[in-house]
Amino acid sequence: MRPWKVVLLLDLALLLGVGWGYAWWGRRAERLERELAQARLEQTAVEREWRVRGVVRAILPDVGVVVISHEDIPGYMPAMTMGFRAAAPEIYQGVGVGDGVRFTLRGAPPNVTLTAIERAPSGGRP
Repeated sequence: MRPWKVVLLLDLALLLGVGWGYAWWGRRAERLERELAQARLEQTAVEREWRVRGVVRAILPDVGVVVISHEDIPGYMPAMTMGFRAAAPEIYQGVGVGDGVRFTLRGAPPNVTLTAIERAPSGGRP
């Protein structure tokens, strides 16, 4: 067999192998992306409730927001300082800036609201 025929056959075999592998991986990757998107949708569509500790940094009654430095919220977000929309103005009446608190968040991420807040007996620092 002539060398150019051998090279041609090897190139064809390589091309078929790479093409088949690329097509197989593309279908698999597409299926995995669909499953991941579905899992994210299911996770965020479910209303959940979290009880968390933190420190009140600001109260903005004009917009109904309480800014809190909080500990990790499992399954939602890491520890940070963030403003949470209060479900009603009466919720934050008993707390002030600098108070250590325990609070409850409820909702389907990213639409969560502050449903309860109370002073923590030991300072509540995250």
